[in-house]
Amino acid sequence: MKAPTFWRTYVAVALAAGLGAYIYFVEAKRPEPTEEKPKEKVFTFDRAKVQSITLTPAGGEEIRLVKEKDGWRMKTPSDVAADSAQVDSLLSSLETLQQEEVVTDAPAALGEYGLDKPKTAVRVTVEGVKDPLDLAVGAKTPDGGALYAKTLAQPRVFTVGSHMESALDKKAFDLRDREVLHVKRDAVRTLDVTGPEGSYALARTEGGDWAFTQPVASQAGRWSVDALMGSLESLRMDSVADEGPKDLKPFGLDKPVRTVTLGLGDGTRKTLEIGSATPEKKYNVRVSDRPLVAVIPGAIVDELAKGMNELRAKRLLEVATYDVSGFETEAGGVKRLYARSTTKDKDGLEVSKWRRTAPDAKDLETNKVQDALFAVGGVDVVEFVDKPAAGPAYGLDQPSLKVTLRFDGGKPAVSFDLGEKEGAAYARRSNDSSILKVDPKKAADVVKAFKEL
Repeated sequence: MKAPTFWRTYVAVALAAGLGAYIYFVEAKRPEPTEEKPKEKVFTFDRAKVQSITLTPAGGEEIRLVKEKDGWRMKTPSDVAADSAQVDSLLSSLETLQQEEVVTDAPAALGEYGLDKPKTAVRVTVEGVKDPLDLAVGAKTPDGGALYAKTLAQPRVFTVGSHMESALDKKAFDLRDREVLHVKRDAVRTLDVTGPEGSYALARTEGGDWAFTQPVASQAGRWSVDALMGSLESLRMDSVADEGPKDLKPFGLDKPVRTVTLGLGDGTRKTLEIGSATPEKKYNVRVSDRPLVAVIPGAIVDELAKGMNELRAKRLLEVATYDVSGFETEAGGVKRLYARSTTKDKDGLEVSKWRRTAPDAKDLETNKVQDALFAVGGVDVVEFVDKPAAGPAYGLDQPSLKVTLRFDGGKPAVSFDLGEKEGAAYARRSNDSSILKVDPKKAADVVKAFKEL
């Protein structure tokens, strides 16, 4: 038999009544959510006005850092320049430090929190502030998630984040300036290197590129030299062997194995002297303007050990096609001139167009010109002939192709010749006394690409 339909209405009414009761008795009486009270900062100070920072680790050496006219300097335990980045990091940690939780405003015994003999004590003096800012950091909380701490200004014990353990666990060496050469790569004008692999010298050209001046006048690879300069700029010591040795012989520096001399734009020079290796395959070094003997990683020595050949320009030319404003070619006794112009498309974007201007005038396909220029940078040098014979020995008395490239921005023009002799391809480039033996197929591709323009 079919059940009566009135029971459905009864169930709906019961459910509605239950929901209403829940809202009245539970939700209506639930306390309104309140915004979480912001955590109180341990210190409030203007970091630009900080004059000194002192770290005193339990059982360790006191480290005192003072801001001077030229930057931060460590005064104790040694009077040396400080690492500004490390000092700034320390200041940031102190500036943003918060009281995570107040443990007690009236501690019965500081020993309960490891604050009778703090792991680390920090003192900060600030210009215009009468009393120094003092912080004592003690033991870890039972769960290891925080550290007990207090200031000297009030008895309150509070907790700070556990990250402060590593932020304050500093040795003097961690905070001293560890740069070896103190140079910026853009300030370097010349580079002289001596070592077991031979000696060589480089100088910046008028266009800002690098070229060898000794033992041969030849182009250097832009990126390989820049990589070496970057390694020298960022060279940092791993440790101090001796602050001021009376005898250099124990460090192999009485007769350095290698030297690297940097000529700077202001006319000064700095020489890095590299001595003997340590048991850990690091190296003792000294810089000409200070007595310190430092220990550096072996990576820079590995770079220098590759010798001059590692720094040579191993492509015919390194060409940025967007920098080329025009060029001249000569092949089969015919000279041709080409020029680039710039127009704007319908969207207002600049578009380059190429045109042959002599001996006849003709618009060219931009892609074909760019492909020809790009191909120049793809020609590999397979051998450097540093003491070449006369041009006919390489087919360069009557080259297959001569190209002169001109650039925007006042950069000097560069040129190259391509020749062939007995199935081998050779090249000669401007301001380079060496003859280059090059990849014959790629050289032939360049000749073909320019002749088709």
